[in-house]
Amino acid sequence: MVARSRQSVINLYPYQRAFFKDAARVLVGIWCRQGGKDFTAAAKAVDHGFRTPQPWYIVSLTQRQADATFSKCRSVAKAIKGAVKARGALRESERDFEDYDREIDHAFRCVARTLHLPGGGTVTSLPGRDPDTLAGLTGNIIFTEFGLFPGGGYDHWRVVFPLATRGFRIVVISTPRGKNTKLFELAQQTDLYSVHVVDIHRAVAEGMPLRGEDGRPISVEALRKLYGDEMGWRREYLCEFTGDAEALITWAKLVAAGERGEALPFDWLHLKDGGGWRSGYFRPLVAAAGRPEIGWDVARRRHLSSVWVNLDLPGGTKHLRYLVVMERCSFALQREILQEAMGSRRDAVGCGDSTGLGMDSNETLTSRYGEARWQGVDFTGAKVKRELASGLVTAFDDAAQTLPPTGGEHKRIATDLYALQRIGDKATFTLEETSNPLLPESHCDVAWSAALATRAAAKRAIVPHVSVISPGEAGGQGPSRHGTIEIHSPGAPRQ
Repeated sequence: MVARSRQSVINLYPYQRAFFKDAARVLVGIWCRQGGKDFTAAAKAVDHGFRTPQPWYIVSLTQRQADATFSKCRSVAKAIKGAVKARGALRESERDFEDYDREIDHAFRCVARTLHLPGGGTVTSLPGRDPDTLAGLTGNIIFTEFGLFPGGGYDHWRVVFPLATRGFRIVVISTPRGKNTKLFELAQQTDLYSVHVVDIHRAVAEGMPLRGEDGRPISVEALRKLYGDEMGWRREYLCEFTGDAEALITWAKLVAAGERGEALPFDWLHLKDGGGWRSGYFRPLVAAAGRPEIGWDVARRRHLSSVWVNLDLPGGTKHLRYLVVMERCSFALQREILQEAMGSRRDAVGCGDSTGLGMDSNETLTSRYGEARWQGVDFTGAKVKRELASGLVTAFDDAAQTLPPTGGEHKRIATDLYALQRIGDKATFTLEETSNPLLPESHCDVAWSAALATRAAAKRAIVPHVSVISPGEAGGQGPSRHGTIEIHSPGAPRQ
């Protein structure tokens, strides 16, 4: 088999081909988002595995990322095998193991997937949050999104580099993060390591397409305007190390919030595809002490929709009483849930994400309950998110917010808040929505609903009277699973 045949099958852009062909002992790829770094690294490992019996290990932070990388390896291997007519079968195997995250003190049951190539080479893709789980491996190593690794990646480098002592290679690929990372250190030592930097301008100039939702080409400048985050643009697309990231709320404060809420009642639902909703779920709010303060982060398909309900208890405590997270649930159901929560009490107040898809629903809620009770918040612009985040931080700094205990399944709530990262100083910081390992469907959606509930707490205006009519009492209106919410001003007759 000749190299040209393999490369023509894989179809790489020039910047990808340069990385693919680089045989440096330590190879560092700092590329913009969606530049194809994961695919290129997978292709590099598979191609080398066809030519030698050496093992390759591709290490990711999450099972989802590891499985996505393995899928790329499989596709590349099938294409190469068909093109060069290599003898022998492609075979796959799996191995269960336990990974561990030191930051959140949580163990994960994980799967390492191995692709066995003709000739004896292997490519294994696996999660590796705990560097000690990798200590027994020997072979070539690829770290994906190395800038996100715990502790800046220093422990992983310290443990894993010796695995390549006997002539094996280490490949590091990532979009930049903070300067307090091993990735930044590697990027500065171009005399020792082969460093490939590919920003959005180079990627597009060398063939990577940019397209809008209609499939038509768009310019880099148009993409920048759509993104609307200059700090994020510099890091994610221009490959600049713009600042150090840290958790918006420390894990110690989240644990303390769980201890404060340990003896308090808490209920939550995780709804999927519209199923699982229970009529009367918010009925205990009618007699509960404290005003309901509600935050709604809106989503329909790719993210979670989250409804966070605090009770404002005497002494200023914000008690998380209810949480409803929804996957792929209709807007009609989401509005129904919000209306039941708001209709349970005349003093209930709330805020919702009115950006994009949420605009219509929030306008409906504002019209129904009035601006004194419901407010839509447009997330567009870094300033709005900073304000929301600052309010959330204050609630935890002042020991006001409670959580359910951060053990068991409730830990996923704390990890969603912990996944919200702050970059920069207090006046101009930006926010990074990192992954939640215990609720991977979320993009800090639970955290944003908490921030919106905190924002709702500032609403102190006199509110209209709200009554809940049982099914059958609503004249001229169709039945509902939860009754009909009727709104009228003080002293005004029912309609």
